[in-house]
Amino acid sequence: MTHVPITELLEELEATDAHHREALETESMTVEVGRYPSASAAPKNPHNEDELYYVLSGRGKLRVGDETHDIEGGDLVYVEPEMEHDFFAIEEEITVLIVFGSAVDPTSYGIRESAEHTSE
Repeated sequence: MTHVPITELLEELEATDAHHREALETESMTVEVGRYPSASAAPKNPHNEDELYYVLSGRGKLRVGDETHDIEGGDLVYVEPEMEHDFFAIEEEITVLIVFGSAVDPTSYGIRESAEHTSE
């Protein structure tokens, strides 16, 4: 068993300029806490893993592929592997718990960059 006090991770994020803090990493998943300040946008590269975003607090919009969703605390969003997504129009700082499933190709971040480099 692993116990992770999320409130401590949130306090660490608040004390720094970081936007993400890893909470847990195993062979089958990685869990992070993320925060996105109001009046900002948080572009995200697509990942090779399944992703779940549980919105702890805040309010704004999330674009997943061609769809846009209003989000707020209590919402759960699933993002398929290799799907582009980003938070934007953030009205109130968004704090999320992010769960990444294990990847088929564990390069994770950088799918877009990899594709751009291979087309040169």
